[in-house]
Amino acid sequence: MSRLKIGFAGRWDPRDKKSWSGTYYYSYQQLQAFADVEIIHLPYPKWLREYLITFYKNPQKWFYQRKTAVEFLKPYAAYFSKQLEKELTKRKLDLLYMPAAPQLLAYTDLKLPVIFMTDATFQQIQGYYDTWQNFSPSNIRQGIELDQLAFQKATHCMLASDWCKNSAVNDYGINTEKISVVPLGANLDRIPTLSEIDFERNSCNLLFLGVEWKRKGGDIVLETFRHIKKERKDATLHIVGCTPPQQINDADIHVIPYLNKHNPHDLEKLHQLLLQTDFLVLPTRAEAAGIVFCEASAYGIPSVTTNTGGVPTYVQDQKNGILLSLEANGKTYADAILTICSGKETLRDLRYSSRSVFEQQLNWNAWGRSFAAIMQQLS
Repeated sequence: MSRLKIGFAGRWDPRDKKSWSGTYYYSYQQLQAFADVEIIHLPYPKWLREYLITFYKNPQKWFYQRKTAVEFLKPYAAYFSKQLEKELTKRKLDLLYMPAAPQLLAYTDLKLPVIFMTDATFQQIQGYYDTWQNFSPSNIRQGIELDQLAFQKATHCMLASDWCKNSAVNDYGINTEKISVVPLGANLDRIPTLSEIDFERNSCNLLFLGVEWKRKGGDIVLETFRHIKKERKDATLHIVGCTPPQQINDADIHVIPYLNKHNPHDLEKLHQLLLQTDFLVLPTRAEAAGIVFCEASAYGIPSVTTNTGGVPTYVQDQKNGILLSLEANGKTYADAILTICSGKETLRDLRYSSRSVFEQQLNWNAWGRSFAAIMQQLS
């Protein structure tokens, strides 16, 4: 039986590990294991960029102090939809895979099956993320319209969380039969072996890993650590990916503003740090998915985080972490961590179950198997 030929159509180049934080790259690797893959990466012409800025973005900014996401304007989507149609006339494909690119699908009339993958609907992120506030009403209407059309036109929607599925069903009216919830995987080239992980140690080393201090709940982490230090003098906290806005005067708090996973030296440093971490503490205020939870689970690290957005698809309470409410403060986080640390077997078992969740669900091979099953059903 000959291999199917799949088109990978997206807004970024899947050969670049930085595209969509690595998700394009790692999903592309999986597709290549099951089919022959052709990349369809359409250029963004300068004239279109200038047109959208001049006639849409700047007027909203100058006259109404509103933001504009030009990629969620109808002219942008209409242009790329038509360009995709033209490109497909030059290729013989069996199926099209479209990750996080509703603009390319919304205004097409395609004859081949389409698997559309994303982690959120445009409607549900309005006001959910701080960065998705104060957009022009027209921009929001157009964005919801084109996003809904993409969900409707897709043959199958491969969604990264139950949170996204619920919005697709309730906000867009998408039939559940054409939806699969498939978690993303750990964006790591190096997965630690079981022999590398010390499941038995009884230390209390915390890790905050994120670029956005405020959205990821950095202040709550500092409060958490202060409470923990009252009970565990040996506790440490590493802050990686950003610099706290306040001065840090604690010798047991270590700040690493930036680590580049694509740099071998930095990658090794991160690897060693994760091997010594006992808890990922991430009181995130908003999260569509959570690649970082997949990566923590790969190292047998329980995640102590917030029950919000797509997080519950990635962190199962008492299996690979602890889910707390948005209202939980630093003391609540500290109490949850100290309760686990109070019993060596409890922490050990949670480490093992965290790794097990990674091996069963939160890895790219599992994602790839799900994709292959959907592909076979559609072909």
